[in-house]
Amino acid sequence: MNCTELVKLASIAENYGQMTGVLAGFAFTGLVILLTPNTSDHARSVSTRGSGVPLALFVSFISLVLTTLLYSVMAGDSSEVARPRAATVELINGLVFALAVIILLHGVGLLMQGARIERSAVSFARFSTVVAFPTMGMFFIAQGVSDTAAARAMVQGQDCQTTMPPLGMWLTAVEAAVLSASLTGPVRRKLSSFSGVGRLWAPLVVFIVSIIVTMVSAFISTRSPRFLMSPTAINWFLVGSALLFTALGLMLCASSKPDSPPTRVMPDFPRRRQLRNKKPAFAQRRSAQRDLVGRSRRMPSGHI
Repeated sequence: MNCTELVKLASIAENYGQMTGVLAGFAFTGLVILLTPNTSDHARSVSTRGSGVPLALFVSFISLVLTTLLYSVMAGDSSEVARPRAATVELINGLVFALAVIILLHGVGLLMQGARIERSAVSFARFSTVVAFPTMGMFFIAQGVSDTAAARAMVQGQDCQTTMPPLGMWLTAVEAAVLSASLTGPVRRKLSSFSGVGRLWAPLVVFIVSIIVTMVSAFISTRSPRFLMSPTAINWFLVGSALLFTALGLMLCASSKPDSPPTRVMPDFPRRRQLRNKKPAFAQRRSAQRDLVGRSRRMPSGHI
């Protein structure tokens, strides 16, 4: 049995836990800054009301905190005997991590749309959120199956082989093709009618899946050190992950289109000056009465 080339999952989990903690801090800081009252002209020109940015950042913060907790628990499972269980937990935790990063980038992309910056930057952020990172998430989950297969070979006394399963490669390719097609003009125009639904349900789906996967991962962490998912269960997990990433990418594509065309907010200083100099109606009447009385007093008595 040759398993010397296998990586240490506990060390990887420790590094992932640090990274997810930093990302959670970024999400929390962005949410606090976004909710801080600001009366400047530039802040009023950035539209966030009804854009879905606060909900996306809040859900990403919760998901990243849960991911940090999961990887911290996994980092403590450093025994070589428990490698099969760690490989299974690694596969499940990767799903929560990928969803948290995707919804965090989605919130940043919506914020860039509200800021009305150059269209090339907004388009690149949309492509990264809708196509690139969901595809990368599916690829890394499929790659994680190789660690599970290597752990199973180690338990059975065979040589450890870390190869990506063909099903994972096909699912990754199909997902990338579908999500890329969703960014084309005709498909985007059809998806834009579900903009409000996508902005609400995309973060909610990530939140619900994160809670469920966290409980499943915590349950597996208490099982036998040699716990492994069966090949059939792994295949179903890959198919479900691909469907989830594809559905989430389509919802993000629909919600990335703004509801109304952007309008530039310009400071209206002349209008403010007119409103400041304009007196109320009752003040104008009293001023007119005083002028009339003063004029009558100044006129000679013969002219009255």
